[in-house]
Amino acid sequence: MKKLIFFALVFGFWSQEIKAQVTTVNLDLITGKINGGKPLPTEEEFYIQGSIPEKIEMVKLLIYPSKKTDKAGYTYFWKAPFGYDDLSYHLLVADPLRSNTDYYLEFGYYQKAGADQITEVRSLIHQNIKTYLSTVTTIKKGGIKFSESDEVLINNLSKIVEQGAYYFELPNGEKFPGFSDITKAKLEQRGKLKMGKAKYNVTGMSEADNARALFADEYITDLENILFSEVDQYLSPNMLVRVNENTFDSYPTEKTANSLPINVGYGAISLSKGLPDQEFVTSPYAGISFPLGNRTFARFMNNMSISTGFFLSNKMENQLGEKISGPVLDRPIYVGLGYNFFRFIRLNAGGTFITTEQLSGQSAKSFQPFVGISAEFNLWLGIGNKKR
Repeated sequence: MKKLIFFALVFGFWSQEIKAQVTTVNLDLITGKINGGKPLPTEEEFYIQGSIPEKIEMVKLLIYPSKKTDKAGYTYFWKAPFGYDDLSYHLLVADPLRSNTDYYLEFGYYQKAGADQITEVRSLIHQNIKTYLSTVTTIKKGGIKFSESDEVLINNLSKIVEQGAYYFELPNGEKFPGFSDITKAKLEQRGKLKMGKAKYNVTGMSEADNARALFADEYITDLENILFSEVDQYLSPNMLVRVNENTFDSYPTEKTANSLPINVGYGAISLSKGLPDQEFVTSPYAGISFPLGNRTFARFMNNMSISTGFFLSNKMENQLGEKISGPVLDRPIYVGLGYNFFRFIRLNAGGTFITTEQLSGQSAKSFQPFVGISAEFNLWLGIGNKKR
């Protein structure tokens, strides 16, 4: 048993060493092919490399299952290091892809935005904010009213910024952080404004002036200036702009082969029923496991499994000299829950169906607890990559 455990540990460390070699796939801008047209690697992190034109400072990859939305995916960035002059990039996809699944991939290529481009996008977002505020604002004697709550208002204003700046990115890949507490405080202030006192709060107006409208206009102008200031702060002069992109709507991943975990180990069955004292009988055992999850995506649950099998010895006896056998091939059958340690060592615990051939000549069937430790090996089923 010690040799079995030692072999499993050595094999496990060797397997981890092999796994440390990260796969690299190529994206060819000329042919428009990724990985030479072959499926993408699954259940492991990998690099995507490719050529880039001059002045490209960042590559952005958005990837998610084709049948889902971008909210179910991940975004990765490659940023050219300071002084970098190679016309290539090397981007790590750190979150493994699922086997036999189609993915949407969108590669965006960014270079430094010009001052005129930043001015233009600022102006567009400013105008959209003004239009939105004028749409949701009403002026009543009781005060300035918005047709939407402050929370919805802030959320919609943030969307205006994100959509307006869709083709722009900061060099660090950070998104628009949303509007600050200053904006929120200004929105809350309108609840304290009294339109009935507007004529005492607005200076330089004639009797023909609409005091209520002027007072509201001052508030809206102040709010817009705060919003514009935060937008301009985000759209800084070091902004990058997307100049090209590659998309793959439904690109497949590798189909991994199924495996059947085989357990070989040593266990002990607890005996107590009909005996003066509790005792244990031991024997090697063999069986199969059914993992409760995929190791790559649910490591803890994958380490757990439902196991079943049988004890190998047919010479087990209790302290009374009664033979211990079982319902199949005269061997005890076990079922239980297992947990993996060091990837290849599994601790099992559960119950065993046994038959006790009593001295009286009768056979007594019972279900007794057992514990065991085993080494686990995968029997690969079918043709494909040997991954779990």
